[in-house]
Amino acid sequence: MQFNRAFKYGDGLFETIRVSNGKILFVEYHFKRLSLGLNLLKMHNSTNKLTFSEFQNIIHQHLKTKKDKNLRVRITFYREQGGLYTPHKNSFAYFVESSILSSSSYKLNRNGLKIGLCSKVRLPVDNISNLKTISALPYVLAAIEKKENKWDDCLILNSNGMIAESVAANVFMIKGNALITPALSEGCIMGVMRSNVLNITKKLNLQKIEKTLFLEELEDADELFLTNTIKGIQWVEQIEGVDNNLKNHYAKKIIKELNTNIKCVN
Repeated sequence: MQFNRAFKYGDGLFETIRVSNGKILFVEYHFKRLSLGLNLLKMHNSTNKLTFSEFQNIIHQHLKTKKDKNLRVRITFYREQGGLYTPHKNSFAYFVESSILSSSSYKLNRNGLKIGLCSKVRLPVDNISNLKTISALPYVLAAIEKKENKWDDCLILNSNGMIAESVAANVFMIKGNALITPALSEGCIMGVMRSNVLNITKKLNLQKIEKTLFLEELEDADELFLTNTIKGIQWVEQIEGVDNNLKNHYAKKIIKELNTNIKCVN
């Protein structure tokens, strides 16, 4: 442990993947984000980059050891030991773990979330902001603040004071026929579910907008929901300090499309 760069420097990346009825969901999206991160962090074994088939095989080998068919699988890639801030080498190792999920499909929360605004930390906007790095202290502090205030989740602003994301999810707002989410340039994670929701907009005749999202804009929202690959979509009913009447009309439609799509996964 004393030489492990993940432990000492947070030198690594991870992907959290949903397995439904034994099928790995959205694996291409996960691999795309992971590859981007490995390239950016210059983490490669020998001179070869991780291939899609190798990534799939890592997951399949883990699934062979499990009886359950609905799982939350986390794969952590970390640079192998050696060096201080400057690593001695760039080869990586990985660790796979999983936990059981109760359902094979996504389920919309019956009661809307009550969320607040994180005041303890802000997220940087830089070239690693969109990645799932194992350096997660801002999210830990935001989660502690959420727990202390008895919120279901909380919004986290970026260093410019604009909405970035929540503790473990991307943020979407519905206004009229527009689906609005913070652009990747705002420092949010390049979410796998975020990409899937954006792809669904055309079917629902929604205008897709990725932009800077001001906190004040939430006052005029018709709907607000949070997305990640494990829970899918969680609709928000109340934002602390904001007087609005949030619904879940489009959230219901999107999660229905999402469940239709995952049934088609090979």
